[in-house]
Amino acid sequence: MTGNDGNQDDLPARIALEAGVSRHLVLTTFQQHGLPLASAAALPRPLRVSRLRIAGDRTVTPKGPFDTNLELGNSLTVLVANNLKGKTSVLELITWCLRGTHREDLQGVVKSWITELDCDALVAGRPLGFRLSMDHGKIFDARILSAPTLEALRDVRGARADLGVTEVVAVQDEAAYGDATAALMLDLMNLGRLENAQATAVSGRAAHGWPVYFGAVYLPAGGDRALLGDVVMGGLAGRLLQVFLDLPSAALLTQVRAIRDARAATSKAEHADVTRLRALQAQQYEQTRVKLAGAKERLVALTDQSEAADSVGSLAATVVKLGRELVDAESALRHAQQAYDLLRAQRQSDEKTLNDLRESAVARALFHALDPVACPRCEAPVTSARKAAERDGHTCSMCASSVVIAVDEGSREHIEQEARDRIKASREAEQVAKDQLVAASAAARSVRGEVADVEQRLQMAERAAQAGERAELTATVAHLEGMLSVLTPPDDTEGGGPDDIQRVLNAAVSVLEADGVQASQGLFDALNTEIAKAAQRFGMRDLDRVKIDRGARLQVYKSGGPREWFSRQSPGERLRLRIAVVVALLRVGTQFGLATHPGLLLIDSPKAEEVQDVDATALLTELESLTTEIPGLQAILTLVDEPLARGVLTTSNVVAPATPGGPMW
Repeated sequence: MTGNDGNQDDLPARIALEAGVSRHLVLTTFQQHGLPLASAAALPRPLRVSRLRIAGDRTVTPKGPFDTNLELGNSLTVLVANNLKGKTSVLELITWCLRGTHREDLQGVVKSWITELDCDALVAGRPLGFRLSMDHGKIFDARILSAPTLEALRDVRGARADLGVTEVVAVQDEAAYGDATAALMLDLMNLGRLENAQATAVSGRAAHGWPVYFGAVYLPAGGDRALLGDVVMGGLAGRLLQVFLDLPSAALLTQVRAIRDARAATSKAEHADVTRLRALQAQQYEQTRVKLAGAKERLVALTDQSEAADSVGSLAATVVKLGRELVDAESALRHAQQAYDLLRAQRQSDEKTLNDLRESAVARALFHALDPVACPRCEAPVTSARKAAERDGHTCSMCASSVVIAVDEGSREHIEQEARDRIKASREAEQVAKDQLVAASAAARSVRGEVADVEQRLQMAERAAQAGERAELTATVAHLEGMLSVLTPPDDTEGGGPDDIQRVLNAAVSVLEADGVQASQGLFDALNTEIAKAAQRFGMRDLDRVKIDRGARLQVYKSGGPREWFSRQSPGERLRLRIAVVVALLRVGTQFGLATHPGLLLIDSPKAEEVQDVDATALLTELESLTTEIPGLQAILTLVDEPLARGVLTTSNVVAPATPGGPMW
């Protein structure tokens, strides 16, 4: 532990204190898993759509080329048209541009009409132009442009230095566009990837990026179960809520929890495997032990019943003893033979050397009776032909130069005497080696004879009563003893407890959750109040109060009724509660100075979820009021009922087909 363990601002120290480990281990664990040790407050992340241009060639009535510009207001824009006239596809095309990938709702036939798709938007205050070029519904060129103003992007589909328009993304296929857009949007909007512990083949964790966040922008149909976003599994709604409330280390908490849960799942599986292996080993150990005890017991019984068995045991021991002696004797014989062969070769070499000395005076004088086999410099071998030339022609066997050396008689006699002395020593050594070889050979023959004799006696003894069974039991006992020596005895100790890294991750989750709870005190009370107010304004007049938790689980309390869950509400009520949550997030964000929801809402046919026009009227009226009242809230929704929209809305942007009853684009 360090001296800073009590410092509440030192996150690693607090985690170390919670886990009972060193601060260094916490730092190492976070580094190994790529986890940041702190996260700064998020920056505002507003998202606004100003214009959508759709150009192409329609293959159904009205057939022919088209080039439609849709201007979208900063507050509420209502797209009104008959069914199947393209109003929903406008939302889907905006989604394709901003999300990077379109949803399944965008039909292939609609895509095939489009050749150019442009969308201008403000992303975290930065004007961006999304430009898609398509052929038969497939992207073949996609660019994202950055400009100083939205006006500079109009009618521009590529970089323009004179207007300050630059390209930040340029790709040539649909998959690359999706990846590039997702990465860019996460970066610009100060959002991190969301993780959970859903199993994957590689890491055991599922990571979710910008498309999941966009699920909180394009609201799902009223009947869907998710309160926030469009993914129900993995607790992603709660993670979105925590990110949009800018809770301290909310993104870090999701990463740590995902890593912890994935490691815990892996550890649990490994522990189960170890437990099964231990059980199997214990079973094998016990079975082998019982078999060994039975074999030994039977072997003892045979020993008591047969004197022949004693003879067999004694003779077998003798065979083993003589076997060792025979191995030693054979080894000694081999060594003696090798020594004799070596000394005999040495004696022959010395005799040859003396003969050469007597025949060549040059060799005796130059080499003192030595017989060089290789050049001392390059180690090239001295061939027999060179030696003959040296002896007969007086040319050096190594360098082939003429050798003229005067050798006196006294030196020659001295050299020859040395050679004779070596021959005498070689012959004596050879004789000693020969005597030792004869002795070793005799000893080996003697031991071999003894072994053959004892083996014959052993064969005769084994033919005695029960000798076969005893031999079999002896082999069985040896086999079982060998098995028992390698098997693991039963282990009653409990394993599978968390290791140090798992303790660090568990402690990190605990500390970060506590930080989140502390930071959310008062925040969720304000959020619950704002959700209830917004939902009541949207027409839920019998709503008394709501209670949402950090997991985005919403409890609904109606006047005079019991608690109900969000999933038990009608489709229309679910839609209004979803919109109320976004409105409440923006209001609370303004109140507490937090970076929350991007503020863009795409809503498809809200009237389809309502039973009465009065409910739709209340929703439209309040949306118009709230988009004007709350800075940063933009809503784009679709309606079939144009008279309702024009009769209720006063300041909103109503976009209808140029031709009554015709298509939106």
